[in-house]
Formats: sequence, structure tokens, C-alpha cells
Amino acid sequence: MLYRLFCFFLIATVLLPPASAAVSELFVTPENPVVGDTITISGTASPDEPVNVVVSFEKTVSPSDGMYLYRMDGIEVPSGSNTFTVTARDVVDLNVRLKLSLWWTKPAVATGGIATVSHSNLEPGIYSAQIDGTPAAGTPHVTLDITAAQDINADASGNFVYSYATNSIPIGDFQLIVSGLAKTITLSPKSDESSSVGGGSSGGGASLETFENLLISETQREYVTKDSNVSYYFHLDGNVVRYINFTCLTNSSTIASKVEILDHTSTLVDSTPPDIVYKNLNIGVGNLGWANPENIASPTINFFVEKSWVTENNIDKSTIRLNRYNGGQWNRLDTEKMGEDEDNLYFDAQTPEFSSFAITGKVKQSGIVQPTSTNDLESGLMPQTIEPHETKPMQSTSKTTGFEISTGVLGLLIVIFIIRKKY
Repeated sequence: MLYRLFCFFLIATVLLPPASAAVSELFVTPENPVVGDTITISGTASPDEPVNVVVSFEKTVSPSDGMYLYRMDGIEVPSGSNTFTVTARDVVDLNVRLKLSLWWTKPAVATGGIATVSHSNLEPGIYSAQIDGTPAAGTPHVTLDITAAQDINADASGNFVYSYATNSIPIGDFQLIVSGLAKTITLSPKSDESSSVGGGSSGGGASLETFENLLISETQREYVTKDSNVSYYFHLDGNVVRYINFTCLTNSSTIASKVEILDHTSTLVDSTPPDIVYKNLNIGVGNLGWANPENIASPTINFFVEKSWVTENNIDKSTIRLNRYNGGQWNRLDTEKMGEDEDNLYFDAQTPEFSSFAITGKVKQSGIVQPTSTNDLESGLMPQTIEPHETKPMQSTSKTTGFEISTGVLGLLIVIFIIRKKY
């Protein structure tokens, strides 16, 4: 705890600009926020001077498959000077990946087991963040200190107001520093409401899949509230799904998520998946039909593919996709490679809902392949292979013209005439 407070004030001191105005009054409403609330920070400071606002919290992550990972969505960045800083402890390295429209990554190598990455002057917008890396050998968990700093301006009377959405903050304590004035705030889960939809530990019941086809079944449960960013992390050996994320749009209490890894194509579908199959799987979240666009937004599935499978099957890595079975057919989902290590490739796939899935890839094409457009991929069109042009050798004609014969005979007679005249 002492170390945490030390790091908190150290980060705040570093991020606090020298010209930041002194704050004489500070108010935070609501005083006891719950997940999804937007807190309003107001007070008085020196007129027309910048006020620095720092929000900081700690997150403990358990490594899985030789990697630690934490995902945040719905991070609101307003206009103005800002800094987003992550410090990871008990690690070998650290990657901080941010996405506004496209993903970009900033890495760091740890010194003494501690690594820090900072992003500054981010464009305003709604961001997603993925924090990952390699944990130190033997460590049971990795501690992340996550800090966001933003400059705002006091008006001519010295008054300032700033709003901060709690969507990206986990339940528990977080720290607020406004130009050096510190305050600890506790973020609580929302209580159940009468408007709850599909509550309970659904998704963890009996499987609809045949027992013979089940290789692995893993269920995780999370407390789900309106406007919260929900993450389910999976850890069983052989489960290629690492986590599932979505934003909840309704209050639903505790919701279960189940991943089933299958031996063959799911018995719940009527056709085999396209291309070369890496894994067949079923994924369910909540009661049957609960995880629909009315209740959740931006559902994402993170999974990995072993490089050994890619090599053994001569797979083109750019063709690896997560496919979802729906309406009697397989649909290729928007799938993005997020990274790789010595053994695996890591992907994010966006899905409208949850059902039966298959991870697939295409064999590398020989010859010259025309570039494949996004529309081709979505429609399932195969890239066209162009065979090299073969130049045929000149062929002699099978017919000899009469003119050619006459010319030959005349030449022969002239030669005979010259020889007889000479002798």
C-alpha cells in the first residue's frame, strides 16, 4: 500500500505542469459514484490559469500462456493537453496499444522489473486500449498503474468544471489529483434494478453440444451493469479464446460466459466451415438470446493460433479469420492481428452475437495473386490466380507452296548448267 501511494504521488508530481494553478476548493459529484456514472469535478483556482486533473488507478492482472493482458474500452479523451501513462511491475516488457480509428503500439523494456509507457497529446475521441507483455519469470500477477492527465482552464473568475466518465475504470478505489490536491474515490457496482434483463448465472448451464464432440468447456462469470466494459478471461490449457469483451447496455447482475472447444464441426450447425479449420468452438454469453445488440455493444473475441499449425498447413497468415455460423451459413468476421510471440499469433474479431464459430485460414496461393479488396473478403470471393503467360514456339507450316517448289528446281538447273560449261 505504501509503495502504491508513493508511485501515485510520484506520477502526479511528474505529470503536474509547473504552471498549474493552485486550487482553493474542490468538489466531486456524485460523492459515491457507481460504474457508468460520469463524475463532475469542479472548484476554484487562479483566474485564467490551467488546472491539471489526474485520474489514477491500479489493476492486478494474472498472466496466462506466458503473457499478461488488460483491455480498456470507452476511454474518453477531450481536447487539450493530455497524457496517458501505464507502469507495469514484475514484467519483462510492456506494450501499450491504443485505437481511435486504427491501432498503434508503443513498447518498453523493463528495468528492474518495472516498465513505463506514456502517450501524450492524444487527439480527442473515444479510445480503446490494450496493455500486454511478458511477465517476469514465476510471478503470479502483474500490477498495472494506469494514469490519465488532462489540462483544463479556469475562467476569469477562477471557476473550473471537468467531467470524467467512469466506463473505463474498474470497481474499487481510484485517485484524483487536481493541481496537487488529492482525493480518493470509491467506484461501486450498480445495485440490481427492476429493469434487469436476463440476470443470473446463465451461460453456465448444460451444453447443447454432444458430449463426444466436447474437448474443453470453460465458464467465467462477471458482475454486469449498465454502461460497464465487461471482460471475461479464460485460462484453461487448450482454450484458444483468451478473453471476450463487450459494453453492457442494461443492468443484468451476474452473467456467465462459456467457451466450448470442439473436436469437430459443431453438431449445432448444418455445414462445415470454409477453408482449413484450426479450431471449432461454441461461445455463449447469458441466457439464450440475451447477448443481442439491444443488451451489449462492441462484442470482441480475442483468440490465438499456434504458429506450428500455420507452418504445417502452409497457411497464409493474412487469411486467418474467425467465422460465425448464423442463418444457415458461415459468415467471415472482421478479424485483426493484434500481435505475436515465439509460439502464437493473436487476433481480435468483432462479432454481432455469440453462437458456433470456427477459426480458419487459406493455403498460400501459387503463381501471381491479384490484390484482394475488403469487399472480396466479406463476400467470400477467392483471389484470382493468374498463370504466367506461355509463349508458344513458331511452328513450320505443313504445306509447301508451288512457287517455293519452282524456285528450288530453277536454282538446281542453273547450278548444273554452270558445272557442265566449266568442264
